[in-house]
Amino acid sequence: MSAQVPPARRERVRARDGLRSAAAQGQRYLERPFASLQLIILAGGGLLAFGIMMAASTTISAGSEINSGIWSQLVKEVLFVAIGLPIFYVAARMPPRSYRMIVYPALLIAFLALTAVLIPGVGVLNYNARRWIDLGPLPFQPSEFAKLAILLWGADLLVRKQQRGTLTRARHVFVPLVPVFVLVCGLVMLEPDLGTTLCLLMILIGLLWTLGLPLRYFAGLLLLVAGAVSLLAVSASYRLQRLLTFTDPFKDKQGSGYHTVQGLYALASGGFYGVGLGNGTSKYTWVPNANTDYVFSVIGEELGLIGTVVVLLLFGLFAYTGMRISRRSADPFARLVAGAATIWICGQALINIGYVTGLLPVTGIPLPFISAGGTSLLATFVVFGMLVSFARHEPEAVAAAQARTASGQRSRIERWLRITAAKPYLAPARGRRPATSPAEAQRPPKPAARPAAKPPVKPAAKSTARPAARPPRTPNLAATGTDGRPRRSASDPNRRSDSRRT
Repeated sequence: MSAQVPPARRERVRARDGLRSAAAQGQRYLERPFASLQLIILAGGGLLAFGIMMAASTTISAGSEINSGIWSQLVKEVLFVAIGLPIFYVAARMPPRSYRMIVYPALLIAFLALTAVLIPGVGVLNYNARRWIDLGPLPFQPSEFAKLAILLWGADLLVRKQQRGTLTRARHVFVPLVPVFVLVCGLVMLEPDLGTTLCLLMILIGLLWTLGLPLRYFAGLLLLVAGAVSLLAVSASYRLQRLLTFTDPFKDKQGSGYHTVQGLYALASGGFYGVGLGNGTSKYTWVPNANTDYVFSVIGEELGLIGTVVVLLLFGLFAYTGMRISRRSADPFARLVAGAATIWICGQALINIGYVTGLLPVTGIPLPFISAGGTSLLATFVVFGMLVSFARHEPEAVAAAQARTASGQRSRIERWLRITAAKPYLAPARGRRPATSPAEAQRPPKPAARPAAKPPVKPAAKSTARPAARPPRTPNLAATGTDGRPRRSASDPNRRSDSRRT
């Protein structure tokens, strides 16, 4: 008689089997051709929904701060979303080669805009900084457009050098990429805007990391970036004060540590479930910039720990899917842009959440998708659309879309939105195969394989058997007559003439 299995053990076995089954189902889902497309739409759409929801929650407090209508913040957010959706639609339909066609015009416009915003009368002075150009109801922030322009330009530059096989030397990797980035960062710091400069540096790091820069060069680049950021942080008195307050914000909680302390109070007051959407009180005159820089603290207060964890999971899904798209893309341009854009968006979110929770010094970087903003939200829509486009151009997705188009099984949404099937990537024809990355180019060549030694030939054993009789030789038809008998030469005296006398 077998011993009875304890109930606790049966539950553990059942839970383990359930986890294995769920993992197998998840693996089968990730093998689908449109898995990346569905996941990136889920992550970006979920974060955008959070942004609209928090704009509705903070609209009254934001309206009271700028002495406007109580619904002005929500109306402004809906207006920018309405403008951003067509931009997202166009960006999602554009193939990667179309982005490469607008690289240099976009970079030129970015330089002109970054220069124009520094001119008094053109750039709007706000909080002792010139970061905006007043275009009426839609103010324009050139630094947000510069992020997109230099992202596309840097990826296009590296891909062109990669296809020409010139990335085997460090000089071709860093020049002119790094000098142009330094020039753009210098123009942004003249506004001044340290937060946007950090985002530009993250784009540079993302491009070189996705390219496969060797570790020694990458470590040196990180040290240079850390040194430059530290120097910029201590170059201004108010930024130095933020660094000194970061270690102990409660030491001066009514002065330089006010932002961090109030953000922590708002997060702590939410508890596990939160006080309810719209019921928070810290956004009224306590938490500064509750609808932009410190919107994560309002999420923690009103939606509690559950809401903050959901936001973190959505950003984690966005990071995973963006890197998945970068890894699965056949086009090297799409691979670089997807990797660098993912590092930019998720790095910006990490910095924002870090200084709201007191883990990083305050920099004033908005939370992507969620913070209220005009140009920043539109730039995020462009990045979102690019990732959707690159997910559509994965080799598996292209093959599945073309098969569905050929069989007439396109979905109704695709027909309504006039989304055509993506075309496969065709690599440029080159006479030689270029190095795929600096790491691969620096690998020593593989030694030539030694020819295999021929096995020694064993002498044939002497056979004692009698050789078989040689078969009769078949005559060559070219040397015979029509009857098959050998043809005799003309000098043969026994040759009989075939001609008849007349």
